[in-house]
Amino acid sequence: MSLKILVTSDFHAKEDLKEAAIEEANSGGYDLYINLGDYMDQEYAEDLFNRIDIPAIGCTGNRDMMFDADFLDGEVPVYNFLEANIDDEYLVILIGGDFPEDVKEKVAELIEDHGDPSKVIIGSHYPPKKVGDRIHSGRRIGFDQFRELIIRNKPALWMNGHVHEDFGERSLMKTKVLNAASEETGKGYSVVMGEDGLESVEEIELL
Repeated sequence: MSLKILVTSDFHAKEDLKEAAIEEANSGGYDLYINLGDYMDQEYAEDLFNRIDIPAIGCTGNRDMMFDADFLDGEVPVYNFLEANIDDEYLVILIGGDFPEDVKEKVAELIEDHGDPSKVIIGSHYPPKKVGDRIHSGRRIGFDQFRELIIRNKPALWMNGHVHEDFGERSLMKTKVLNAASEETGKGYSVVMGEDGLESVEEIELL
């Protein structure tokens, strides 16, 4: 089977981005929508996910730390940490703005238990170190433990947001790494997973 995913992040409560993502998700032939955080407002996030007709999941961002426990445990599919099996073939792991201290060990164990890294998709709000994490000053602000997870465990795809100015598609070892921060670019990504893992990545113009 194949799995077509729309990936976006960092809407920062912009109404035009929300409307564009809803339209793209509902009309683009996708199987799954993933948003990687920084909604800025619980009602905004709720409206976004409620109006998307396909399966949809998201993680929190650093600007979503005020989301209360009832919201994160409720019907809106936004999480600080999520592991989800998709059609018994793909494993999706989401790592939000607040995540377990032992996240590296926890994610490595999930990948090992799944058994096929080529069918593992990881989304985090924060970027891995030295991949899509360069801010305007030139300094890199990514996370070492995320980089180590990629190098050691080789998931098929790592997606993140947070660093708006470093949107783009890159690779680390054999893993494709996407910075999908949408606020400054008005863009997202269409990703297709297939029988042998990642098949294609395409930039999507939302605005």
